Amino acid sequence: MKALKKLSSTLIFIIFFWIAYCVITLPELDGLGNKTRKPSISVMDNDNILVGSLGDVYGGLIKSENIPQNLINAVVVLEDKRFFQHFGVDIKGLSRAIFENIKEMRYSQGASTITQQLSKLIFLNADKTLSRKLRELIISFYLEYRFTKIEILSMYLNRAYFGSGQYGIKAASKRYFSKMPKDLSIAESAILAGILKAPSKLSLITNKEASISRAMIVLNLLEKNHLISYKQKKNADLELIKIRNLKFYSDNEIRYFIDWIYSTTPEEILNNKKDLIINTTLDLKVQKKLESSVKGKIRNIDENIEVAVIVMDYYGAVKALIGGRNWNKSKFNRATQSKRQLGSVFKTYVYLTALSMGYELTDKIQDTPIKKESWEPKNFSNKYEGIISIKKAFAISSNVAAIRLAEKVGRENIIKQAKKLGITSTISNNPSMALGVDSFSLLETVGSFGALCGYGIPVIPYGITEIKQRDDLSLWKKSIPKRNEIITKEIQLKIKKLLRAVIEEGTGIKASKTPINIMGKTGTSQKNRDAWFIGCAKGFVVGVWVGRDDDKSMKNVFGSTLPLSIFKEIMKSL
Repeated sequence: MKALKKLSSTLIFIIFFWIAYCVITLPELDGLGNKTRKPSISVMDNDNILVGSLGDVYGGLIKSENIPQNLINAVVVLEDKRFFQHFGVDIKGLSRAIFENIKEMRYSQGASTITQQLSKLIFLNADKTLSRKLRELIISFYLEYRFTKIEILSMYLNRAYFGSGQYGIKAASKRYFSKMPKDLSIAESAILAGILKAPSKLSLITNKEASISRAMIVLNLLEKNHLISYKQKKNADLELIKIRNLKFYSDNEIRYFIDWIYSTTPEEILNNKKDLIINTTLDLKVQKKLESSVKGKIRNIDENIEVAVIVMDYYGAVKALIGGRNWNKSKFNRATQSKRQLGSVFKTYVYLTALSMGYELTDKIQDTPIKKESWEPKNFSNKYEGIISIKKAFAISSNVAAIRLAEKVGRENIIKQAKKLGITSTISNNPSMALGVDSFSLLETVGSFGALCGYGIPVIPYGITEIKQRDDLSLWKKSIPKRNEIITKEIQLKIKKLLRAVIEEGTGIKASKTPINIMGKTGTSQKNRDAWFIGCAKGFVVGVWVGRDDDKSMKNVFGSTLPLSIFKEIMKSL
């Protein structure tokens, strides 16, 4: 008996000591809700709409007065209906859960209150151990002692995970509905409350149907508990139908743009470990139109054929970008990372150099066979026109005429001209240079056409306008330095006539009936490995590349076919 009493006393002492230790080592609660975990990058379009993110997004602190009552009601009725009555632990709920778990002989039901969930979110882990559970209870009691119910609920909503990488009610509201929490409707509140139970499975983006179904359950509970009227529920049901029919924009659809943005963000800013907001040049409407146009054109072509497209304004702002057919299948960005043979698009730099040196569109050039030792370049069509004008030679994309012209004006001068336009890739100094045997990126090529089609000044493509911390502290802002004119208005007018001749009478004639003043140049590399069209219209430069990652030939795909067709479709939609 004495041994039993001694054992009991020892156990009581150990329990008391452990509880005392837990109390003494309680975490610091001052500033709770301002804490951040891993830094994130939120990418905004040019209208300040969140279009994607890198890493988990933490929305920051929202004060309790800015959380709508409808959201409070929805969360409480679903997650912890006796939240305003208990002291951190729901005895009734706990008793029911214990009974059900014993009955099922397994862990089938929990009874964590919102306060307990907050404890676990901030201070603990998800381990299902007795020790962790006891610490959770103690911390919950402490939270209830230190904070009001509304403060606890606010802290929980500011930290909870809402799926699709969104932490906190502010991040979730902006991601799903492009609004602040205070502006949420009853239906939207029901959706967000419903997501909390299983964020990964109930995200409105990844599983819209399940998310809407869960929201309907929340609305039923709200009406049943007289938190909303019958009329309010019916109106909310109608809103859910509208939301179900909406197309929620997935990050994956513009991940190529987001990845490019990340790669151009200054390293010192990325290393400061602060949550970042990056404002970009992306026009979401243009991006959607671009994606729709491309999908329609490539739906029935060989799945091994990839496509990359950039839409840029004449000042260099990239408005839309596609780096491949499917980001989920391939993260390689063919718009910015890939360098491919430019083909006849390079001839644009040859003819620009000639015009800058005093050549006229009417000047004559030989379109006749060339034979130099073992090298015998041919025209794509194997046809020759004899003596023709420079304008005609450019329009029909004569290979032999371009080679002759390049030798006359000097290859070094052509290289200098291309570099002035923003070409950074290596250009080989040999006669075949005029045929576009060197490899360039789509990004730099599109940028080089900005000066040709725009205002005669060098254009450097960019996607970031400003980088800020979440407290709105600006870390970096785009500034466009004043650049000197590199193409006179006279020369620019002439090169535009050449680019227009391609459409009116040359390799781009399939676009001649388009009711838009299109200018551009087709390009096809050796053995049909690459097909290009770089064109201008409506204040945009649009570059289209089509090819295979394995560098194999494409059957019946040339610059004048699929790339031009994609360009036309994009222009129709803009």
